[in-house]
Amino acid sequence: MPSIIDRYLMREIGLTLLATALVLLAMVLSHRLANYLSQVANGLLARDSIFLLLGFQAIEILSLLIPLAFLLSIVLTLGRLYRDHEMTALAACGYGPLSAYRAVFLLAVPLALLTAGLSLFLSPVTMEIQFELLAKARKEAEISMFTPGTFREVLEGRHVVYISGLDEQEMHNVFIQSREPDGDISITTGERGRQETDANDLRHIVLEHGYRYRGIPGHGDYEILSFERAALRVDASAPQQAWKHRETLPTRKLLSSNNPIQVAELHMRLNYPFQVLVIALWAPLLARARPREGRYGRIVAALLIYAVNFNLIGVGESWLSHGIVGGGVGLWWVHGLFLLFGAGLLLHYHAASHGIRLLRRVLRRSVA
Repeated sequence: MPSIIDRYLMREIGLTLLATALVLLAMVLSHRLANYLSQVANGLLARDSIFLLLGFQAIEILSLLIPLAFLLSIVLTLGRLYRDHEMTALAACGYGPLSAYRAVFLLAVPLALLTAGLSLFLSPVTMEIQFELLAKARKEAEISMFTPGTFREVLEGRHVVYISGLDEQEMHNVFIQSREPDGDISITTGERGRQETDANDLRHIVLEHGYRYRGIPGHGDYEILSFERAALRVDASAPQQAWKHRETLPTRKLLSSNNPIQVAELHMRLNYPFQVLVIALWAPLLARARPREGRYGRIVAALLIYAVNFNLIGVGESWLSHGIVGGGVGLWWVHGLFLLFGAGLLLHYHAASHGIRLLRRVLRRSVA
């Protein structure tokens, strides 16, 4: 049964964790929102799907942000208690820094289980839904990209498109002004038009029964060409898919796979809950701040250590994906390094505490 002090620490760390996670989530989602708005402006995404995609993105991002938010919540909460001398008062009552581990792990274990549920089971489902939504939103964008009676620039301003009517997926009375690489201006008109996507996922406007005029403005020697069917490219390049097929695979399928890419995905899903538990080992001692120590020194140190961990995880994932290391090694070597780091902090604290106690005994004997 947790003591009153344990419940107090759990509440303080938990509230800070919730606030930190929400702030980090808002920062990441605002960046994703800007990216989606850019795609909508370029006609690559239907605007009605933005907030639904952001909702599913939040579920995916949470498993990544929870370890960082947990680290910051421990450092912020315990650091404040040290600076306000509350931990000194608790230590005088027999509740030392090592006793704080009980409250930290009582919070870390359910948090790790929650992170495991998100990364192992919920994230693959949401990624599959996201892929379907992105495909559907792209199809809808192909229809809604052009509005009758308005001019629209495409292909980074190379073409200006005007249509007088839109019937489902068919455009009527299409007018396109284009800037050619040699400086000429060409105008293409068609009675009807539609959008098509080729094998490289590049969109084209296909016109039927029209004319093409090409020349230099101010000169009379224009080339006139009539056609039954013509195509103009709309996309500058194929849209990059942030979705990867391995991220939608169920965890049970990854467990039985020997494919290096799928093995890497499995270890990345297992990484997040283990990160929470490893952070719970070394973060409380890192948060020990002296009374006159700066407010943000420990936070910067924690962020630097987390950055090292994050980059080592990236290196380990790359090694797994390319088959340099096997599933037996996986990302366990990274967790092992930080377990050793936590054990080193514990030994250092124990040695320092033992030295202080020894010094006190010597002083008492010398006074006696």
